[in-house]
Amino acid sequence: MRHQLLSRSALATVSLIALVGLTACGDDSDEATATPVVEALRYEANGGCQMMGPNCATYVVYTDGTVEIFRTGESKPAEVTGAIPAAEISAYLESISDVDVDVLADEVGPGVCNACVDGIDVKLSITVDSAPIVLDSTVVSFDPEHPFFVNLDRLMVDVFAVGELPIQQRP
Repeated sequence: MRHQLLSRSALATVSLIALVGLTACGDDSDEATATPVVEALRYEANGGCQMMGPNCATYVVYTDGTVEIFRTGESKPAEVTGAIPAAEISAYLESISDVDVDVLADEVGPGVCNACVDGIDVKLSITVDSAPIVLDSTVVSFDPEHPFFVNLDRLMVDVFAVGELPIQQRP
């Protein structure tokens, strides 16, 4: 039995036909069932990091794992971008899907104004099943021993590792 190789021109023709066929057919996935990429978490730091210059960071994490880092209070494009595994943000959102914010607030107690003494305050906004959870560290204690905040801290270690804003000094 003898095998015959296609000539280069025949191979090019077959490749072109295959490419045209794939392009014409397009993507057969159902866009209606595709999960949209949306903002899953916003972690806004404010306080002492503003003293030298606008150096407080806002971290925005999307459901696909994309991370954008902005200067808190500024609407410019993200200065730093990167990603964490999408499965990590998904697992985090699943871990807090049944959180009752009122019960959480009772368990951890009231927050403290850290920025009042040159510290950092955090405003956390999370979207779980299209419902927003908003926590402010000046109102609710971000107790590092509570499971909700333990999970948040684990996630934020990887989010923080995406990068840092370059330090800016006020003129």
